[in-house]
Amino acid sequence: MNRMTDLPGQTRASDGWLLPAALMEPYHLTHPAPWAGHIPFAAWLMAVAQPRSLVELGAYSGISYLAFCQAIAEQGLMTRTYAVDTWEGDAHAGAYGEGILASLRQAHDPHYTQFSTLMRMRFDEALPSFADGSVDVLHIDGLHTYEAVRHDFETWLPKLSERGVVLFHDSNVHRDDFGVHQLWAELEGRYPSLHFPHSNGLGVLLVGAQQPALLRSLCDRSDAAFQREVCRVFAALGARLEAKAEMMALQHALGDQREQIQSLEAAGQQRHSWIEKLDADIRSLELEREQLRGHLEGTQAQAQQSQNALEQAQAQAQWLTAQWETRQQQQDIKFLALQQEAAQKQWQIEQQAQQMQALARKLSPMWQITDLLRKGKRVVFRLKQKLAPYEPAGLRRLRHALRRKMRQARGAPVSAVALLPGNNRHYGILATAHTQFVAHALAQVLRKAGFEVSLLQDVPAEGFGLDMYIVVCPQMFKQLPPGEKRIVFQMEQSVSPRWFTDDYLAILENSLSAWDYAPANLAFLETKGIRYPHTFLVPIGGVAAYSQLLQDCGEPALSPVEPNCDVLFYGDVNAPRRQEMLQALQRQFSVRIEGNLFGDALRRAVRQARVVVNIHYYEGALLETTRVYECLSLGTPVVTESSADIHQHAALLDNPALRVTPVGDAQAMVQAVQEMLQQQVHSPAQLQQGLADEVVRSGQQFEFMVLRALYALGRIDAAQWEALTMPQPLPGRCMVLSMPETVRRRAHFIEQTLPGLQSEVAVFDGVRYSPGWLGCAMSYQYLARKALQTGATQLEIMEDDVEMPPDYAQRRARVDSWLAAHDGQWDIFAGLIAKIHPGTQVLEVQERDGETFVVLDRMTSMVHNIYAQPALEALAQWNSSIRDPHTNTIDSYLQGRAQMRVVTTLPFLVAHTTDMDSSLWGINNHEYLAVIYKAEQDLRQLVERFQQVQAR
Repeated sequence: MNRMTDLPGQTRASDGWLLPAALMEPYHLTHPAPWAGHIPFAAWLMAVAQPRSLVELGAYSGISYLAFCQAIAEQGLMTRTYAVDTWEGDAHAGAYGEGILASLRQAHDPHYTQFSTLMRMRFDEALPSFADGSVDVLHIDGLHTYEAVRHDFETWLPKLSERGVVLFHDSNVHRDDFGVHQLWAELEGRYPSLHFPHSNGLGVLLVGAQQPALLRSLCDRSDAAFQREVCRVFAALGARLEAKAEMMALQHALGDQREQIQSLEAAGQQRHSWIEKLDADIRSLELEREQLRGHLEGTQAQAQQSQNALEQAQAQAQWLTAQWETRQQQQDIKFLALQQEAAQKQWQIEQQAQQMQALARKLSPMWQITDLLRKGKRVVFRLKQKLAPYEPAGLRRLRHALRRKMRQARGAPVSAVALLPGNNRHYGILATAHTQFVAHALAQVLRKAGFEVSLLQDVPAEGFGLDMYIVVCPQMFKQLPPGEKRIVFQMEQSVSPRWFTDDYLAILENSLSAWDYAPANLAFLETKGIRYPHTFLVPIGGVAAYSQLLQDCGEPALSPVEPNCDVLFYGDVNAPRRQEMLQALQRQFSVRIEGNLFGDALRRAVRQARVVVNIHYYEGALLETTRVYECLSLGTPVVTESSADIHQHAALLDNPALRVTPVGDAQAMVQAVQEMLQQQVHSPAQLQQGLADEVVRSGQQFEFMVLRALYALGRIDAAQWEALTMPQPLPGRCMVLSMPETVRRRAHFIEQTLPGLQSEVAVFDGVRYSPGWLGCAMSYQYLARKALQTGATQLEIMEDDVEMPPDYAQRRARVDSWLAAHDGQWDIFAGLIAKIHPGTQVLEVQERDGETFVVLDRMTSMVHNIYAQPALEALAQWNSSIRDPHTNTIDSYLQGRAQMRVVTTLPFLVAHTTDMDSSLWGINNHEYLAVIYKAEQDLRQLVERFQQVQAR
């Protein structure tokens, strides 16, 4: 990394880092809307960097480029700007006609041609037009595949000056073949950088050595708190512009559909009037904001005058400063309140628009026809679930092979193999010498479940005569058990595609089920058509009392040993990156390197080392949890490189027995090893206690996930499931119910919903069972029983497709206050009700702190609820033997309970994410939108009738 220097005349960052330029109001807001969220930073960057030249690769409609030009013009900068694009489209933007460029020129040419040039050509064709070291700001926003964006960066890197800044848009898009995030992960550690996660992400990379102090301070990754504050402020400033752009696009879309919603003309006119009123409100808020900004500038001038008079009247100046700070805080609070109000109104507009569209579709003749098809699809879906266990294995394999070929031919994803139940008792675990730790851990769980277990390292000469097999790393064996009697445990890393051949994918698909240890691998397998419900996540964990387990498995017990080296590395040492790291370690410590060691010899070597180091074979590798937990189970701490999925291991990262260093940083690893060795001397008890705690915690998780898979596959019954999971702890008092195998749903919750919640939320891996509604109900029953076992009197459970509106935190505080004040007077708080039963009675209506609380005698919905003790007892008593989906789904079951006091709010506290698919019924959540809208309207009518009766 080059040494960064300040440019002459630049001030360093202070409390006044947010410049007025960031408040620029753009003249041009076009599609796509997400870039609008970065316009405040773009204007701020122009004010701070004052570039001599700016090049944008991929201008499209010009929303970003015109913002740069406007900022340059308003700030009076001497900047030359260039937009390079073919204006023909690409694989991500799609093909488009001449209208896009014509619209751009219409906005661009009258204002910016004196310093701006539109260059219609490919990016590589434009390279000769720019001298090396001549570009100060480069914005890369072309084709977003990893290969394309890396090519753009590397080919244009020589063109960047000593003041060079590179912007990467869509750096937080993790779908399809978008690869900007992957390149960003490689580059952000090489240069000073700042990453804005909002609005699809924007990466800021300082590749030049001479940078303004203010910009350099924002890109100082060592000051994480400051960077988070910067991201928060610019996200808040950009949210309004992005919402405004999206609202413009929404209004345009609604205009195109006027002919299709003639039957709703009156309601539509009323809605348009409401939108106009909201527009007026927004304009009023914007005017008030301008007034506030003017007042703020006046206050700042007054503060400056007070500062100048400090020497003459010290006491008076201090008083004036205090007054200014008080006013500043008040203005900030008011400004934030206005921002939140605008965001809430925008969210309400979007919800209303979606509801109106859903109602329009529902009232159309075509919707009524397709509704019959959807109902038929659901019937077929449920019938397939019931008949799947009885399908002959040969027919099943043939059907899935044909389906895979057909879907691959037309580019569609391949669905999962249906689950099969079974009652077999003798299991064989087939695993190579490399994976005996996993085999031992599996054997321990299976034996607890009452199975007889045989451990195998080679294909048995007598054939596959046992009842069932679990094959660890199945690609390592030339011969495998029949598909209907094998479970495969996939252990390869999806960062390297060499193992994932068509033959290997066929093995995974045509097995009874496919287990994997890493969520990232499940996401990769889903792209290959191997997905839920065929897949199961089984993360590797530690094994407590490993010595006794080894004896149970016919292996030698762990004998006492003395350390004979500081550091042990075992694995393939042919990778150059591993050799470089090991050489750095050998200069400081006694290092033992083993390339081909297994079994008891490996276990002895691990226990003879004070520290084991884990160095990736691939730079972008996942965490090698098998190695990590085997070492911890043997009592040896670990120092490891960070990994692409390190965020999945939060509990492990907080443990003193593990230290994580940046990828490829040999000196950081040397320092981490030194600190670990010192800790063994100064606080060995703390280290060993942390190690033991993590082995127990992770081992419980591994056992739970194995039992969860066996239960879903029908290998253990309900009584065994309940008895075997009895020791498992309650994950928390506030939980989200989610299945890790539904990768998209969980990722959406973790990335979009979870950051907006104020309380600590634990993710519970839902119970799996077929049909899915039974597994869902079993999850609620399991959590309710766990809560009652621990003495909990209240439990909050939300599902991973819940959506929190912008004002959720404020409204939730009022809800919590009301529930606390009425403790013992309610059984369930429902954040959303999907359907108002015809027999529902309103028991009470209260207005408190601007919130309307409604008490009902029943409810239907499980999206976001808080359960008091009576409701927990009811959930715990749910009967899994009743297999009627019309009466015994968990929401129908609760609705049928008598004397259940249900509290909700008007409007509902939460919403339902519409772009997710139901994991129970095989439909898209968008179909619930009109139902939920009708439920809220029905509830309003019930409340109005109740209040009229009370007023008499």
